[in-house]
Amino acid sequence: MSIHYCFLTGAYQRDDALMYYRQGRSLAAAGYQVSYVLCDGLPDENKEGVFMTSTDFKPSNRIEKFFKTGKKVFKKALELNADVYQISDPGLIGIVKPLKRRGKKVVFNIRELYYTAIQRKHYIPPKIRPLVAKIFNKKMVRALKKCDAVFAVDNSIIDFFNKYDVPHIHLLTNFPIIRKNFYLSFQDYLNRDNVLCYEGTIYKSSRQENFFDALEKLPQLTYLMAGVIEDQNGHIKEHPYWSRVDFIGKFSPDDLSDIFAKSTISNATRDLCGRDGSLGILKIYESMEAALPVLLPDAPLYRKMLANYPCGICVNPNDKQAIFDALYYLLTHKEEAYKMGQEGRRAIIEQYSWDREFEKYYKIIESITK
Repeated sequence: MSIHYCFLTGAYQRDDALMYYRQGRSLAAAGYQVSYVLCDGLPDENKEGVFMTSTDFKPSNRIEKFFKTGKKVFKKALELNADVYQISDPGLIGIVKPLKRRGKKVVFNIRELYYTAIQRKHYIPPKIRPLVAKIFNKKMVRALKKCDAVFAVDNSIIDFFNKYDVPHIHLLTNFPIIRKNFYLSFQDYLNRDNVLCYEGTIYKSSRQENFFDALEKLPQLTYLMAGVIEDQNGHIKEHPYWSRVDFIGKFSPDDLSDIFAKSTISNATRDLCGRDGSLGILKIYESMEAALPVLLPDAPLYRKMLANYPCGICVNPNDKQAIFDALYYLLTHKEEAYKMGQEGRRAIIEQYSWDREFEKYYKIIESITK
């Protein structure tokens, strides 16, 4: 009888790039019975071996989400009676203990450092953000210590929780799934229009206004942006260049290959505020898999990667001249830009693929279910 593995979320969508496209489908292919509980109000369906089922609840505001989501998800989880439950939402840490009391295995997947993220939430009054973050972190540490395994997307997160002696914590990155039959020739690259793309959530830290200013001096380059604009970043639409942006808005992981196929350069920069870099900025590695030269945050982690795989250019997103210089270089050195893209794809194949990450993930899941 196969192990029943169940993903629980009240925040993410059923086409989530991690829980569905990577973890869920991979576990199903490995012989697991896989369920995925959501709060989206959509009908049940089976997608590539992943049984998706929604609770009878879809929050209409932040208050409903905070007070009701956990109870609804927990009720559905008990109905499914799975062997292992994986949680990816910080808002669901309250159901870890009840699941453990019922003899279930519980896994928590940390997708960002919530202690820091809470202190950036605009809907929390600034004066109380540090206190809210501290209280939440204390609660989360208690929950994580009860989990059978904890996965974190970046080493900095692991270092943070090691200070609190959280056991069973493992690095698991959201690296791309390699398209086996994909190949981009130099001639095909030359035949593409000059397009800079940015995909994913459009954070304030991505400093889009600085890219707009640089792009105003590069009329031969089109800017394709795909993703949801962070609430705090809505003012970018007021920039004079916005009328020239090719904006797609929300997209699914299935659309990503089409976005990259229209592009010649990928923008994956972000102001990291002095941090060393993060393995969790998925757009970097997705761009590399698509054989595009990448503009990377100027941080030690990426400079080290470029020393082994010269796949792009590190850029400080606060430096407009540096942005212009990098874009101009890639536009006027097509062969070099193409070679960078090929180096990026080689890096994914050799080191930064989901196939490699799944081997670790699978072994850990197997070890806790014996």
